[in-house]
Amino acid sequence: MSSPCCAPKTRSFSRFVRNYVLLGLIITLVLYTAVLNFYMLYGKWMVAAFQLQLIAEQYDDQLLRDPNAPLPKGFNIESFENFDQLPAELRAHVTPDDLETGELFYINTDQYTDQKTPENPIFLVFPHQLADGRNILILQTYHVGDGDSVFFERLHNLAWLSVPFALIVICIFAWFLWIIGKRLTKPSEDLQSWANNLTADNLGAPIPDFGFEELNDVAHELHRSVDQIDKFVAREREFLRQASHELRTPVTIVSGNVELLEKSPLNVTQSRVMARIKRANRNMQQLLETLLWLGRENAPLGETEHIHFSSFIEQEISDLSYLTEGKHVTCHFVPDSRETEIATSRAALMIVVSNLIRNAFQHTPKGQVTITLTGTELTVENTISTCNGQCTTPQGEGIGLQLVRRICQRLDWHCTSTHLPNGGMSVSFDPGARTLVKPTPELVES
Repeated sequence: MSSPCCAPKTRSFSRFVRNYVLLGLIITLVLYTAVLNFYMLYGKWMVAAFQLQLIAEQYDDQLLRDPNAPLPKGFNIESFENFDQLPAELRAHVTPDDLETGELFYINTDQYTDQKTPENPIFLVFPHQLADGRNILILQTYHVGDGDSVFFERLHNLAWLSVPFALIVICIFAWFLWIIGKRLTKPSEDLQSWANNLTADNLGAPIPDFGFEELNDVAHELHRSVDQIDKFVAREREFLRQASHELRTPVTIVSGNVELLEKSPLNVTQSRVMARIKRANRNMQQLLETLLWLGRENAPLGETEHIHFSSFIEQEISDLSYLTEGKHVTCHFVPDSRETEIATSRAALMIVVSNLIRNAFQHTPKGQVTITLTGTELTVENTISTCNGQCTTPQGEGIGLQLVRRICQRLDWHCTSTHLPNGGMSVSFDPGARTLVKPTPELVES
């Protein structure tokens, strides 16, 4: 049996769905933010290029009306006819080949200095070819520390606007997550609740609609399985009811005829055979009652008797001694130093003890069977001498030990088995704390 710490972890379907939906929404938000920032920056330069191109085209129109019109000039905008007229700080970081007509050129002088100050300018250069064939350079200059700059003022406003926008997006995503999680997990939770309450008593009730085809298929399959199990259990109960009568009849007939034979004069051999038949018939009757009891759930075990445990074991050893005839098997019984009496079902105790002893006798071709009683704990161990300590194949358990385990599980008795290196087996049986234990008065006085 695996330890609790090694048991696989379980997780609820609702939490699983919510976690993955949340992960998907977070990834979507991150990707959306990255794309949004990219297009915001790209759009900013597109707007700047469009603005400078518009100024250049307006200057073209002005030249048509006035050939002596001055070059465009305004707030942070200047125009030059050749590259050498550009500010020296700009020409230090750019060459004429870097400028392409009709394309915006951007340079931040902060990238070329170790000292980051608000005075480091940002240059936007837009080369334009006029209608008369001349080339002009329209220059727009910004300073990061220029608080009066419309460009940076709007940029800062946009940055502050992104904070409530992000909060609104988070709230929308959280609401969407709650809706999706509830929509996806509510049907599965309803299916779990319905399955937990599904019993044979309410199989006739209609199956609810759980909103999803897959969940409805699971519900119908579960209902069909429970219905089949209920019908199987009903058939087994009917079989047990009929078998109870049919099997008891021959046992009762044998018991009656044995009583009639006991009234006849018998010799020693016949009396011994008759006693064995009587014990075997009694054991069959008790075995039958126990098997029928195991087949009926929550049925009472039967009458409780006070049993001398040591004497009971000796009787079972005597009744099963025929299994060792013709075999080199010896049986050594070590009773407890103080005789004890236990209160339990004789039939169940007989089946457990006899099966443990029978299993040891049958699976020992040559060797010794040691039966030890310590208090209420019975230990049956067989040593197989033919293996010479080299036999490592575990002996079979058979139906006997399986029946023992079922009875012990039903009565909350303790039973453990251990395979020995020589091929034998050691089985410990203890009725446990639920069994009444008291010393036998006659032996206590002696």
